[in-house]
Amino acid sequence: MLGNVALTMLTLLLLQGGLAAGWLIAARALDLSRRSARHWSASALIGAAALALLLMRGWAPDWAAVVLGNTLSVVALLGIRRGLLHFLRQPLRDKECAAVVGLTLAAQLGCALLPEPFAGPARVMAVCVAMAWVLMRCALQSYPALKREFGERRAFLLVSPQVAGVALFLLRGLIGLVPGGPALHALPADTPLNIASALLILLLTLLLHGHLALMVLMRLVRRLRHLSQRDALTGLYNRAEWNRQLEAQHRWLGRFNEPFGVLMIDIDHFKKINDTMGHAAGDAVLLTAAQVLLASARDVDVVGRLGGEEFGVLLPRTEQMAVRRAAERLRQLLCDAETTWRGKQIKLTVSIGAALCNDADESPAHVLERADHALYQAKNTGRNRTVVARLAS
Repeated sequence: MLGNVALTMLTLLLLQGGLAAGWLIAARALDLSRRSARHWSASALIGAAALALLLMRGWAPDWAAVVLGNTLSVVALLGIRRGLLHFLRQPLRDKECAAVVGLTLAAQLGCALLPEPFAGPARVMAVCVAMAWVLMRCALQSYPALKREFGERRAFLLVSPQVAGVALFLLRGLIGLVPGGPALHALPADTPLNIASALLILLLTLLLHGHLALMVLMRLVRRLRHLSQRDALTGLYNRAEWNRQLEAQHRWLGRFNEPFGVLMIDIDHFKKINDTMGHAAGDAVLLTAAQVLLASARDVDVVGRLGGEEFGVLLPRTEQMAVRRAAERLRQLLCDAETTWRGKQIKLTVSIGAALCNDADESPAHVLERADHALYQAKNTGRNRTVVARLAS
């Protein structure tokens, strides 16, 4: 009959099998980094194999059940670490991983040379220190990248299971050094310390893989949010998001009385480019215009593609003359830009309608209407020019 520790280890073994299958399914369903998912799936399978070997202790030779089982446990954690570093595009440190595996195996074999009752506790301490080291290095290497991508608080949340694992394995490994403390026995011996350790390792496994899944979902949500806000061709804000930024700027005006400008920019004779040279050439022109606008905009400016060949630029914290200067500067930069398409140079000209909003009582829709009317004036009076709308009365 299986004891409490063995039953917990068997539960963990089945859990590892489920996690291995889950990561492979997730890689296909969510199109996440397949290499990372394969690492995490392989890690779960290796962890299951390690547990199976440890459960065979007493029926299989010690070199297989204990030495190999403990070493595979360390390899399983290294698989989690390597997959995480790959997911975050960090150096994989394969030489360090190989050194950890080699030292763990050597320590396990060296402990077998010790007389009993020292061999068993020494093995436990050696493997616990190795696992704590792997988790500590994983946390230290992944935290900076997680912080850059998700922010400080979320990064700390995502590495917290690794930090908890370091504390767990160090506590289990070093408790045998405490005079009068509980004796260390290798799993699956049914001792109070092993029961607590097995339950905590089960919880740690759930937390590690749960936080990996959370990290994947957070990146997926960020990607979906980016796609919902951005124009697929140029990468600029799309019309819906640009309008949200306009409304936010209008609220800022009402709160802090800081005027802002709106530029509506239209590429002249764009349909002719599409009709004579093809839509691919038109796309190249749009990309050139987007790159020029982004490169010349201030950090606080908001650039968007509003549809077709029309772009919009929000100019926070500005005034009437600055709006005209900014519009003329952008018009000239776009005129100076050239697009090369199949060996041919395509010159751009643009018409710009500009409007300043300095009255919180004027609605964002009315500001756009004034800028749009100014744009049509620019196009109807010869194109390749800027028209600034009168201030709202």
